[in-house]
Amino acid sequence: MDAKDILGLPKTPLPLPQEKKSRPQKDSQRKPDGISREVYALTGGLAPLMPAIDIAQLKRRIQSENEKITWQWLPFTNSARKDTLQLYHWVRVVNGVPPTGDYSFAKYNKSVDLVKYTDEEYEKYLTDPMWTKKDTDQLFDLCERFDLRFVVIADRFSSSRTVEELKDRYYSVCRAILLARAASPGDVSGHPLVKEPYNVSHEIERKRALSMVLSQTKQQERKDAEVLAEAKRITDSRMAARVNLIMDYLF
Repeated sequence: MDAKDILGLPKTPLPLPQEKKSRPQKDSQRKPDGISREVYALTGGLAPLMPAIDIAQLKRRIQSENEKITWQWLPFTNSARKDTLQLYHWVRVVNGVPPTGDYSFAKYNKSVDLVKYTDEEYEKYLTDPMWTKKDTDQLFDLCERFDLRFVVIADRFSSSRTVEELKDRYYSVCRAILLARAASPGDVSGHPLVKEPYNVSHEIERKRALSMVLSQTKQQERKDAEVLAEAKRITDSRMAARVNLIMDYLF
């Protein structure tokens, strides 16, 4: 008794299984050089519709790769200086050609365009019993030297003058010169020094109020906040009462 008798199978031989037809192999494409395996697997080797890199950027990259860059210790002059001082600094040199032109930071040297007066103009328009010509000349020299930084000017002024006094004298002189040189007052009416003259009392009061605010304690700040909140509550309640009165009168 064999296995077929046990299983009740016919003794005729079973047909042999046919060999599976092998699938046609796809033509293997070789990955181009310069493309990573991950990118090639995602794109299938097809070129993108849009270029992945800007042509101008690519040209700059190729140009930079062909450049030979060195750093050299070279002299330079600064047009912002009034002397002929020559200093040295490290310069980026491309293909052996150093950069030309003025010192790159010279453009940040900005100076104030001050009003100048003559001796005749001073005697005619600028005399002041509180100021001598010597003090006025010194003030304008310091204003030109320190670019109207009046705190620095007051520190270096020969006599004891406050910042507000120095400002008042400088702007009053400039305003008087502008009005004196103009053909008519209307020609300089739009100038900031004429349109908005310097106010000494307002400047002193502004600084005093600012000093009071900055010197407040936390308790004073909380008290001020409570007063403002109470004032806002009273204003809102009065506004609501007024609206209710108008509505009752109308309806």
